[in-house]
Amino acid sequence: MSSAKGEPFEGESIGRGCGKLYLTGEYAVMDVEGLAVIAGVNRYVTVRCHDADPSQPVSRVYSSYYGPQGRVIDIDAPGDIATHTISLVYRIAAGELENTPESPINIVIESDLDDADSGAKHGLGSSGAVAVAVTRALGAHLGLELNSLDVYKIAMVATLLAGAAGSGGDIACSAHGGVVLYRRPNPTALAELVAANPVAAVAAPWPNLRIDARADLGGLQLLVGWTGSPVKTDSQLKKAGGADRDFVRGVSSISEKLWQALADGDHTAAFACLRENRTLLQDYERERAVCIETEKLKALADIADGAGAAGKSSGSGGGDCGIALVGASNGADAESSTRETAADITARWQAAGIRPLPLKLAAQL
Repeated sequence: MSSAKGEPFEGESIGRGCGKLYLTGEYAVMDVEGLAVIAGVNRYVTVRCHDADPSQPVSRVYSSYYGPQGRVIDIDAPGDIATHTISLVYRIAAGELENTPESPINIVIESDLDDADSGAKHGLGSSGAVAVAVTRALGAHLGLELNSLDVYKIAMVATLLAGAAGSGGDIACSAHGGVVLYRRPNPTALAELVAANPVAAVAAPWPNLRIDARADLGGLQLLVGWTGSPVKTDSQLKKAGGADRDFVRGVSSISEKLWQALADGDHTAAFACLRENRTLLQDYERERAVCIETEKLKALADIADGAGAAGKSSGSGGGDCGIALVGASNGADAESSTRETAADITARWQAAGIRPLPLKLAAQL
């Protein structure tokens, strides 16, 4: 991690964390051997950080969660993920920089990850994107120079300090944008590092962690359909229980193959990966008696497959979103053919009561 010496930046500093959708690897990613391919999408948590008016005695953080008065920032007594992130960034800055500002600041958190009309969750992530966006905005405001891995590690440590559990795949994707191949750090080793010294943990190597990133889908187009039924990931994971070794290894092999297919621009291989992962998830839900592929998610995937593309549920399932990858062989009419197939799929989704979301791959941040 590097730092920018001297005075803090003036004016407003802005940070973003993108939403995410799993292409492959859900459930398996909770295991230390699990690999997942996760796509960032162009819905964001945006955080704005600026110096407060001189008459304001204390720093505050504002969001729809905190209400119109916001919450006083106490870096010595953080509570939730956002405030733990703020506290950790300040502690890192205190060690990295010659001078850190002591004047009050205001931090404003805004999100467009959820449905604009109803406020219902699309399943694109939330808390991880908040931690990423706060890290970027506040880090810039204090004068820290953070790369995507730094941002991921700070957001991940803050999330652990707040008591949240998860693989961190959403945080990795939100921090890097584009598409990532992800394997979680060893949770026991990471917990020990964080318990010993959270600031030092950010700078230390993390056993088992793997994050590879790319900016595109190898010529494929991502389609996203929303079932209209939000679901809580934590409750889904609790119902399913831990994944067995054969499932984890099978899904991880698929994720590796998909990553290679994206690099090669091999659309046929990429479609096969999604279909194989869908089959393993269907077997998994039958064994665990948990609903992953609802009727609408089944229809979403079947429609995509019937059109010559590939579709599946995304994330923990049971509702939320499903995805499809669409593409055509190289040729003069490949782009036109992809557009026609995508239009056919989305029209059929709508007829089946599935709402296509106008999402695109998020640029690397």
